[in-house]
Amino acid sequence: MTIGILGGGVSGLSLAYFLDHEHGIKQYEILEKHNEAGGLCTTFDKNGFKYDLGGHIMFSSHKEILDFEVNLMGENLHKKRRSNKIWFKKRFVKYPFENGLHALDKEDIFECLRDYVVNSHPKPTNVKEWFYYTFGTSISEKYMLPYNEKIWKIKPEEMGMGWVERIPKPPMEDVIKSAVGIETEGYTHQLYFYYPIHGGFQSVTRTFESKLKPGAVLTSKDVQAVYKENNKWVIETKDSKHTYETLVSTLSIFKLIKVLKENIPNEVIEAVNNLRYNSLAVVLVGLNKVKHSDLTAVYVPEKESLAHRYCFSAGFSDNLSPPGCSSIFAEITANGKKGFEGKSDQEIIDNTTGWLIKEGFIEKNDICETDIKHIKYAYPVYDSGYNENTKIIYDYFDKIGICLLGRFAQFIYMNSDVCILHAKKLATSIQSKVNA
Repeated sequence: MTIGILGGGVSGLSLAYFLDHEHGIKQYEILEKHNEAGGLCTTFDKNGFKYDLGGHIMFSSHKEILDFEVNLMGENLHKKRRSNKIWFKKRFVKYPFENGLHALDKEDIFECLRDYVVNSHPKPTNVKEWFYYTFGTSISEKYMLPYNEKIWKIKPEEMGMGWVERIPKPPMEDVIKSAVGIETEGYTHQLYFYYPIHGGFQSVTRTFESKLKPGAVLTSKDVQAVYKENNKWVIETKDSKHTYETLVSTLSIFKLIKVLKENIPNEVIEAVNNLRYNSLAVVLVGLNKVKHSDLTAVYVPEKESLAHRYCFSAGFSDNLSPPGCSSIFAEITANGKKGFEGKSDQEIIDNTTGWLIKEGFIEKNDICETDIKHIKYAYPVYDSGYNENTKIIYDYFDKIGICLLGRFAQFIYMNSDVCILHAKKLATSIQSKVNA
């Protein structure tokens, strides 16, 4: 094989698709650890209740990528209007918070608007300072800081500025309109989204796979060793050996550094070890009735709820649950190197269901199924050392000739649309090298 792709998530599968369908390169192969492809886009099934890892939806500020995805999925896709809320002081506030100020108590509205308009915070050097500088004291302290500290498991002042590029800065006019009750929309590129009608979000990766040449994806191939021999890359799994001229890794950088049998400089090993990441637990709560079909997600800043976000299946697709049923899936992050602080799976499930019952989202008798799945590598954390560490890593892998692709290979918090965009660009780059 000419090109070896390690990992069969959306990055690896879309790269193979673009190599094949846009550049006519047929000599590629994907090695996937698990018994089926999917990666972070995997959809699980518990007695007819389907749930994704991470509340995936299909949207993008890159119109050409969104159009491509919509065409790829064909009829197995429908368009939905986002209905995301924040649960704040036992009431719904429109998401994002600064676009829902009119739902707050009058005193909270006054404080948020006053501190937003009269804001003397200095230019920021970290995320905490950026929230104060961008939103003022009250919006930051009521929602932005507690929510972000909860999801990232790191003090906001320890986060570097790279993360804030994902957060749109609201126009002052919109914040004022929001405060007096005039409807405004934030994150407009997410206002409408697409989601598969059948099969959950994994149907996206399954569609990619269905369009590849037969036998392109080799499953149950957990990479054990990667090394150079006779100027080619050799990949060893438990029961096979593969040789490639070009190697692309979508494996987590932590996995790759362990299996790479090269004389890796200490500074590169140290840079990888210094990266911070979060793990994720996703809890399924299956309900014996259809509830909250008007919601897609609810964000929760308060600490009593372990979950920072609850997604509602009826807001995505009726086919995620058995007929007459619906479900909620909760997302709980943990510091990847510390884990869930000794909490058992049952304790995490009990906290999830208990909070939903206490806050009035469901009743105890509504619950007919629960489940939990863990993802070790879920979210890259943009701490103060992020830029320096990733530069060292990128420079090294560029030097030895391994292409990094995907969220945890490149260590960039990117959604599936950006993964596909990066895959498309890499396919073009590989084609240009082949032609040279």
